[in-house]
Amino acid sequence: MNELRTGIIGMGGFGAKVLAELGRKDCFTIRAVADQNKELAQEYGVQYEAEPYDDYRSLIVQEDLDVLFLALPTYLCGECINLAVQAGMHIFKEAPLGRNLPEAMQWVQQMEKSGLHFHVSARKRFAPSYQYAHELLVGGSLGKIYLVRGESFIHFPQSRGGFDWRGDPILSGGGVLLEHAYHMIDQIVWNMGTPERLYSINSNFCSKQVLPPYRTEDTAVLTMNFHDGVMGNIIAGWMTGPEQERLIFHGTEGSLEVNAEGWKIFDPGGNIQKKKKYKVDESEMISLQIRQFAESLLDAEVKPQSTAREHLANVAIIESAYLSGRTQLPESLKVYGSLFEI
Repeated sequence: MNELRTGIIGMGGFGAKVLAELGRKDCFTIRAVADQNKELAQEYGVQYEAEPYDDYRSLIVQEDLDVLFLALPTYLCGECINLAVQAGMHIFKEAPLGRNLPEAMQWVQQMEKSGLHFHVSARKRFAPSYQYAHELLVGGSLGKIYLVRGESFIHFPQSRGGFDWRGDPILSGGGVLLEHAYHMIDQIVWNMGTPERLYSINSNFCSKQVLPPYRTEDTAVLTMNFHDGVMGNIIAGWMTGPEQERLIFHGTEGSLEVNAEGWKIFDPGGNIQKKKKYKVDESEMISLQIRQFAESLLDAEVKPQSTAREHLANVAIIESAYLSGRTQLPESLKVYGSLFEI
């Protein structure tokens, strides 16, 4: 198999970016596109010489595909995954993996039992700054890491045009932690492993400022305990600017501050020792991950990266954070059965 017969469902913001990158890759042949907006599906169908659908079921059942890209809200993905498994299609899904851990585990189990690849978007793992940070942290250049701090803020209604389904806890599964801070949590797990206990305070204090009011959290403060006394903290909000995201790793030999645009290394006294800026946009990160996904499908020797199984830890952390928010107590990671192995 030298090329991957490909379909994509969801032509919104992320879907359009993925489709553009698929169109630039020789290893993908775009056979079909789907969106509930029939005109939009037809527009992209003409542009990429692909069959347009306004019903995702028809795309999955009628098209003979190797790969299916899902750029849909997570609550719409269940039936797509069920049908794709029956049709033998590999899946690349926009984050988050699932709305809750049981749902995520069910999907992972379905795909793995069928011998199919299931990857989740973690595009920041493919940003040069975060890749450098990962190499630095794994290499131990900063000594023993004992504290990680994360900050993630955006004015969501202004930047995205409103909450819509994201304000419904049943449809979305959660608010700012699940739908915005997910990639930061992924970075912490990628570099630090999985915390043993956590405590979270979650609020939708600003809900009444938006019509209609939403019922998911807009602000969260999450504290984590890892092994050997290592600590972590995330502060996230999507009702306030300025937009920013950064992670700071504190080690016995120095500290590292990193975001998608660059990194800084500090000595223990807080003096900058090195720094670097990058001109990287989201499309480049998406492109790098899609290429790696394709290579892992076409060459058995290539190790898959950002598999859905890896993302189970992210979902478990967020689910435990929501449990802590309800109980107002520290919680251990919530784990179901033997499928999820830390």
